[in-house]
Amino acid sequence: MHMVRVDPQPLGDQSPHADPARYARGWHCLGLSHRFRDGGVHRLAAFGVTLQVQADGQDQLTARLEAGHSPQDLSCLEQDGLFYVWHDPQGNPPPQDLTIPRLRSGTGAEDDEDLEWSAWAWKETTLAASTGQVMEHVVHLADSPHVTESEQLYFKNVFEGQLATQYFEGPLHHSYQLQDPGQNAAAIQLADSVAGYYGPAVMIAQLDYVMEDRNLDAIVLTAHYPIDEQHLVLMTGVMVRTEQPPAPELKTAAAGHATQILRSITGAVRAQLDDAAATGCRAACGASSPVAALHRWYSQFFVDEQDVSPQMTERFEYEVDTTMPMDLWTRSSARNLILRRVNGKQLA
Repeated sequence: MHMVRVDPQPLGDQSPHADPARYARGWHCLGLSHRFRDGGVHRLAAFGVTLQVQADGQDQLTARLEAGHSPQDLSCLEQDGLFYVWHDPQGNPPPQDLTIPRLRSGTGAEDDEDLEWSAWAWKETTLAASTGQVMEHVVHLADSPHVTESEQLYFKNVFEGQLATQYFEGPLHHSYQLQDPGQNAAAIQLADSVAGYYGPAVMIAQLDYVMEDRNLDAIVLTAHYPIDEQHLVLMTGVMVRTEQPPAPELKTAAAGHATQILRSITGAVRAQLDDAAATGCRAACGASSPVAALHRWYSQFFVDEQDVSPQMTERFEYEVDTTMPMDLWTRSSARNLILRRVNGKQLA
């Protein structure tokens, strides 16, 4: 079995960019919170305008959209050492049923410190792409030659409500491996991942890496916020579960892995855009395909809340499980090899 290969451009009436001046409703991560606490006012290009971030008298971070004569104060969330803002074109507060899960127990001296997990290894880049094109990475991540070394063992997408979940198990492409590993560093042989998109712009993946000499637990956060209609800031953060005392090589591995994940995702998105430009056409895609389901799900964040239809939030599942076929194929190949060696021929 194989994943459906799709064009990254939106299709037909399902396009989440029907109104190009509208930006998605949802939580958006602006990066590590400590960088906004230097006593100054930080102005970011975001959502087509200027976003101002600063700490107030109680050392709480605040965010304001400087939109002409009517600036808008945004709801904010600071946890796990990260700073999020809630963006809604209607100006409504964030709903209680869409929250960013807490990733750390906060057992250190500060809320962003933890004795069980390493500090964030954080990387950012600017990408010439729309939020929808980055979002579609969740549909064909496991089939991307920038991500997997070969066919995945297990892959599943579930879209329901305001959450999109992806399950993946399989070997990782070499671009996800450390490019400059330490002398005794072990390669990642398999990855078991459960990743959730909490709205349109924040994906949190819990991963179990099977390495040559150990298993390594990691949390990978991939997020973005739009600069304008055609550019965005793409961010990747990696934490790894540490030993006590923390092993220095794990911190090095986390930093290197964050760089490689960002590079790989950026390469995959750019390759999809280049392929679409080169072919000049859109892949045929039925209403029951994963990418059509993603468009329906994703479009809910680009319309007013009262216009969200049941079709946008109803449950959709797409599953690829090659573990049984791969097992049968391996056993059949082994049997044929033995028989060929015994009697000089291969069974049909």
